[in-house]
Amino acid sequence: MAMMGGAAFAMVAPVQIGAMRAGGAALLAFVLAWAMRYGPNHGFARWRGMLAGALVFVGAGALGVVALELRTATVAAPRLHASVGPSLIEGHVMATELGRTRPRLRILVAHIEGETQLPRFVELSTSEAGAHPAGRAVRCRAILAPPSGPMAPSSFNPARRAFFEKTGATGFTLGPCRPIQLAPPKGWWDRAHLKLAAVRRDLTETIYAAAPGEGGAVAAALITGDRSLMSSQATIAYSDSGLGHILSVSGLHMSLVAGAVYGTLHLLFACAPWLALRFPVRKWAAAAAIAASVAYLLLSGASVPAQRALVMSCVAMGAILVDRPALSMRGLALAAVIIVAWQPESVVDVGFQMSFAATAALVALFEMMDRRGGDHAGDRGALINLLSFSWRALGGMIAVSLVAGLATDPFAIYHFQRINIYGLSANLAASPFISFLIPFAALAAAFGALFGAAEAPLQVMAGALDVVGDIARLFAERPEAVRPMPAAPPAFLALSIAAIAWACLWRSAVRWLSLAGVGAALLAYATAAPIVLVADGDLRAVIVREGAQWRALAPSRSAAFARERMAQLAGIGPAQARDLPPPGGCAQGHCVWRTPRGGRLFDVSGPGGFTAACAPGAVVIARVPAPSDFLGTCKPKALLDPADRARYGGFVIREGRNGLTLERAAPFGATKPWSGPLTRSDE
Repeated sequence: MAMMGGAAFAMVAPVQIGAMRAGGAALLAFVLAWAMRYGPNHGFARWRGMLAGALVFVGAGALGVVALELRTATVAAPRLHASVGPSLIEGHVMATELGRTRPRLRILVAHIEGETQLPRFVELSTSEAGAHPAGRAVRCRAILAPPSGPMAPSSFNPARRAFFEKTGATGFTLGPCRPIQLAPPKGWWDRAHLKLAAVRRDLTETIYAAAPGEGGAVAAALITGDRSLMSSQATIAYSDSGLGHILSVSGLHMSLVAGAVYGTLHLLFACAPWLALRFPVRKWAAAAAIAASVAYLLLSGASVPAQRALVMSCVAMGAILVDRPALSMRGLALAAVIIVAWQPESVVDVGFQMSFAATAALVALFEMMDRRGGDHAGDRGALINLLSFSWRALGGMIAVSLVAGLATDPFAIYHFQRINIYGLSANLAASPFISFLIPFAALAAAFGALFGAAEAPLQVMAGALDVVGDIARLFAERPEAVRPMPAAPPAFLALSIAAIAWACLWRSAVRWLSLAGVGAALLAYATAAPIVLVADGDLRAVIVREGAQWRALAPSRSAAFARERMAQLAGIGPAQARDLPPPGGCAQGHCVWRTPRGGRLFDVSGPGGFTAACAPGAVVIARVPAPSDFLGTCKPKALLDPADRARYGGFVIREGRNGLTLERAAPFGATKPWSGPLTRSDE
């Protein structure tokens, strides 16, 4: 927890802290802790022990900062600092991904017309005709720009992700990309990656040919990580039903693969008593599960969430190899240390946060159930034992789904401004297929492929996924399936994390004090000043509250994505966001809106509007530069003109008892290596 906290602090801090400075702080903290614990005894042993523990915690946090600083230095790669194009781009397609409206190509760059400092990777939005499979060399004519920063507070930061993935530019193609002949990359790692990408694409097509339809497309996504064959309707249904975690190759899939291989081999070995009694077959099964997990990581594209899941899976199976419990908080802590040391930027990734919170909660649940333990079976007859086992299995599935859902809901509210009302029901209905039928069918297909008999298991897997898809649509199509939630303050997330950590780390009745943390988090959310206006840095969409009615000012059709994202921050669903009426109070060159508590907001679109907007204490959103004497003469609370928005990006305006407050996409004074332009966001 301390290392994760340190890495997270370094990620959100406005400036770089420095590896040497953080390393010195860590060394000092550890030395002082040793002195407190093992130095001369001057009494107060209990207090000295507590202080030593606190110093170790501080030192571990500083190590998290060191890990992030070193990672930042090692992944730094060339990137564009200004828009260029139209330019010819040549390179190899590393991956083809689904975009919101068009496919996206991730290209290993070989040449960019007019550029000498080449980015390692670029991402291009292209047409369906230009979506070439991974492994192919292409030439595209495209317009490129630096990866953009977040659109608004609490929004995803594409520039940060691009920095750590060594993506130096993003853009869109002018016409389809064309295949060309190009020499293989120089590095052996890149050549191996390209060959593996081609193998994955061939495997995806083979799976879909054996089991065409939606089930086959989802099966390909689960096995190879390629979702390009899935329809957007299916993706939305999974997301809105609370089953979206199934589509992302991460902890669930890695644990199912490792568990299926381990369980199958352990059972087969146990069926041969002469073998099971003479050799450590349990460890053999664990070693095979690790090998299968590594193979699955490579086949699925080795995405960052899958890499993290592999670490956690290997730690669990490694515990079996050294005769330790596979599921324990110590094992989870070791996995966290490895991940933070390897990919410290993961700590601010919502996938990592949700996965780690759910895993910690489930490990705590299993430990609690083991302590209550006992063998419930007895000489009560086969029927009674079967009914008892079924009842415990059903109760276990309900408990697992409920605990995992409660542990991840705070992150869904904070990052996505939504909760899935039927998430528990959908996961319970799909659990038998996800946990048993689908992984074992995939395992049978893998073994069957060695003998050319993979088609039947793949069809079984696709059929099960068709049923899961039907379950997803059943719940997703309900009008109340997704509950939009207004953006939560950072205190809500911090208190939620503290409550989850407290509940998981304590083993006695003290863990129930976490309910106080839950109550404090809910109180922080409920008492947060309500949002009265949200806007992106380009002012493509301004969502404002007039009385009890939300209204939207979006000047062009291209603002659909910005409108949807800004409405999401305000707690407005996508369907409602599309039908928001335009705001009133607009005259020549400006609009003026009154907030529920009497504050004034001005949107100035022409030079003449500044005269009307000259009001002390008002927030002025200016689409044109303001007169040089406007601030001194009119004394507005904030002037959000083009220069200000280019520096600090989009904003959220709240109104509480103390008046209007402003939240920005970029912290004031932030200077990070991954800082991107804040007045342009890729759609």
